[in-house]
Amino acid sequence: MRTLLRAVAGAAVAVSFALCGLAQDRPAGVVVDAVDVRMLEETAPVLGRLVAATRSVVAARTAGVVAAAPVRVGDRVRRGDLLARIDTERLEIAERVAGAALAQAEASREAAQADVALAAQALERISGLRGSSAFSSGAFEDRRTELARARSRVGAAAAAAERARADVAQAEYDLAYAATRAPFDGVVIERSAQPGAYLQTGAPVATLLDLSDLEIEADIPAEYVSALSEGMTVEAVVGASHVVRAALRAIVPEEAVSTRTRPARFTLESGALNGATAAGQSIALSIPTAPARAALTVAKDALVQSSRGWTVFVAVDGAAEARDVRIGAPVGQRMEVLDGLSEGEWVVVRGNERLRPGQPIDPATADGDRVAARAAAKG
Repeated sequence: MRTLLRAVAGAAVAVSFALCGLAQDRPAGVVVDAVDVRMLEETAPVLGRLVAATRSVVAARTAGVVAAAPVRVGDRVRRGDLLARIDTERLEIAERVAGAALAQAEASREAAQADVALAAQALERISGLRGSSAFSSGAFEDRRTELARARSRVGAAAAAAERARADVAQAEYDLAYAATRAPFDGVVIERSAQPGAYLQTGAPVATLLDLSDLEIEADIPAEYVSALSEGMTVEAVVGASHVVRAALRAIVPEEAVSTRTRPARFTLESGALNGATAAGQSIALSIPTAPARAALTVAKDALVQSSRGWTVFVAVDGAAEARDVRIGAPVGQRMEVLDGLSEGEWVVVRGNERLRPGQPIDPATADGDRVAARAAAKG
């Protein structure tokens, strides 16, 4: 019985070793990716902030006591919404006074014109007596002087009427702008006008921000400016992970002496921020530090860290060849390769964690396409 058990155990061990040998000889299925050349744009992080392109301290156009100020800090307003209203009783009285003064001035002008007509007739009558014994040169000069005075009074009356019309226009303007309204859609960030307070003309009523037109303001190190051009886009990260593209609108040609930076403005596409923003919010920008250049790259997943640095497995003639590589700058989800690989080689990006040098492999792309052994060979 013992002899039989030993025989069975020996057979099991033999089968196990045989199966292990078969498993080791079977090519390992791996996913490969090609080493290729891509444009490398080295970037540096720069912290920017959101600023409102339109921020306005809305001023009162009419002086007076504030009768109503219905908005509060944080309210969203539409263009034309009421921000504050001045009490109009005094303004209505002023309009009536100006209207009465205009009527009086017009009457005075008409009276002056009538005096001119009478003076002209008197001068004409005495002129008709010239050459007769009834003509008096003294009376003639008096009539001519009276006509000149009448014409002067017409000019003064006309000026007074014009001034009265201006007073009426001013009174109408004050009444029309007794209500201060929002000049654009925005958010109230400060309310300066308080009910019962007296506002002078030009005094602040409320401060509005237009959050529909936000820009990014950032101080760019001067040495990076040469790599930037108007209209180019850069990556911007809002909050923890929301990535958007920002277009450079302008670089202000003024450099801060203490920091050696220049202010720049970046615009955003409408709706890019999804509304979850505030003026002053920090934005992380990736700013190019040098003009873009061509670089040999490899997928980050191909890199395996070893005691010697970084290693990749290259598919060569159906086997995994370990290759030490020297890497440079990141290129998105890839890394620049400075030494150790050539363009067109296939490197293992999935399944490389269990490979050993020289192990047979069955390489395929991420799309499932098989890579021929000879096509996978170096060169």
